[in-house]
Amino acid sequence: MPEELADLTDEMKASIGKSGPTGTLEVTTTGIRMFARAVGYTNPIYYDEEHAKSKGHRALPAPPGYHGTPIYDPSATLTAGPRQEYDMPFTRILNGGSEVEEIETIYAGDVLESVTTLADLQLRRGRVGQMLIRSSETVYTRKSDGAPVAKTRGTLISY
Repeated sequence: MPEELADLTDEMKASIGKSGPTGTLEVTTTGIRMFARAVGYTNPIYYDEEHAKSKGHRALPAPPGYHGTPIYDPSATLTAGPRQEYDMPFTRILNGGSEVEEIETIYAGDVLESVTTLADLQLRRGRVGQMLIRSSETVYTRKSDGAPVAKTRGTLISY
C-alpha cells in the first residue's frame, strides 16, 4: 500500500501551473479517415475531399476529438504532458475523464502545436484509500497562423 500524504508536498504545489514541452502534430487525410472510421463516423465529409469541399470545407475536416498524429523525432526524449517534478507515492493510474473543446475546424494539411499545463492537484480519500487527482489542460494551435483550434482537459487519478 502506498504511503499516506498529510498534504501535497512543496514540489507538488510548485508544479501546478507549469507546462510541458511543445509537441508538434500533423493532420493528414489518412489520419482523419482512420480516426473517423475507428470511432464510427460515417459522414462522407471525413472521407471524400470533393464532398467536403462541396459542403464549404477547404479540405477534409478533422472529426471532433482528432488533433493529428505526433511527429516522431527519434533523437528527442519521449514526453507526454508536463514533466512530473515530484516524487509519486502512488503506483496505479486511472483515467478520470476527458473533455474536448473544439474552437476552430482542423483540416488535413494543418500542423498543430500542443502544450499541456498541469492545472491542479488534489488529495482525496476514496474506497481504495488516498488518491491524487491531477487535472491538466492541453491547448492546440495551428502553426501556420497561431490560431488556437482546440483545448482538451483531462483528469488522472493515482492511487
